Amino acid sequence: MMGIYLLLLSALTPEAKELLQKGIEASHVEDYVTASKAYVEAKKLCPSDPAPYFLDGALTFIYMVDFVTDTLESRFDANLNKAEKLAEAGIEKEGENARDLFFIGSAQIFRAVRHGWKKQYTKALSPGMSALNYLSKAVKLDPYLYDAYLALGAYHYFLGNTGRYIPGMRTNKETVNQGISEIRKVYDNGFYFTASAGQAYSWMMKKEGRAGDALAVSRELVNAHPEARTFRWGLGDLYIELEMWSDAKELYEGLFADVLQDQPKCYTNHYQITYKLAEIYNGLGYTDKARECCQEVVDNKHKIRRDIGDTDFVKDAEKLLRKLGD
Repeated sequence: MMGIYLLLLSALTPEAKELLQKGIEASHVEDYVTASKAYVEAKKLCPSDPAPYFLDGALTFIYMVDFVTDTLESRFDANLNKAEKLAEAGIEKEGENARDLFFIGSAQIFRAVRHGWKKQYTKALSPGMSALNYLSKAVKLDPYLYDAYLALGAYHYFLGNTGRYIPGMRTNKETVNQGISEIRKVYDNGFYFTASAGQAYSWMMKKEGRAGDALAVSRELVNAHPEARTFRWGLGDLYIELEMWSDAKELYEGLFADVLQDQPKCYTNHYQITYKLAEIYNGLGYTDKARECCQEVVDNKHKIRRDIGDTDFVKDAEKLLRKLGD
């Protein structure tokens, strides 16, 4: 754990360290204003350090995913580009070191994930493969920099699963399992990115058909951050996967109320929960309610972003509606 502490904070002033800690904690509960202000202040204190720029770029991506928007891509790119340039300058001055290699590799991983989120899977390969070189060197220089394995694990997981997304590519189970193991390592031993690793681990377990294995971790995240929307999305998916309909209904009804309050114009989230409730009502045997929810999604599909994310729940709603109409 000391390794990652030094990785992120060794070149920062005590005041900047506190600000970054504050920003990371705020990002876990979607307090974007507090987190952004903390990173901006940290930049002022340490304008030549890559850490606050990298974290601000990561925060921007988290916000875009949360609000299902790509309107802040220029800010995302500006922060990651700055972090990368500062890290490159650090290597030119001091030689290869784990800290700067980490920031360069992680910035490239975020670009790869952003392409994947936009369903640009081929574009995701280049920055992802480039990141591997930097992150592999970083963990060789300091194998106790556990948080470096978050991006490395994500890379290996998606590399192993390219067959799912790109025609002609093969799935490599060994590489997939390597990625999962590395993500778990961060969840068990990480310093700052434990919550992100737990979320990624749960998501991967669900994708691999191991929803039961993910449930305990997802519950831990929600219990630690009960007001956060992000972790409840993941737990709700697991409840549906495991047909825990009553738990799922309670969770999504609460999440729906929060989305209406905190994200009133985020129609994609609004109707995605509506579809989730359709699945739940169908599971509970409330066919009429399930049909109504599906119809609401289909009738409002023009308001829904279908070009980003890893699923198309409009198609799922249309399929379920046809099934319920039989």
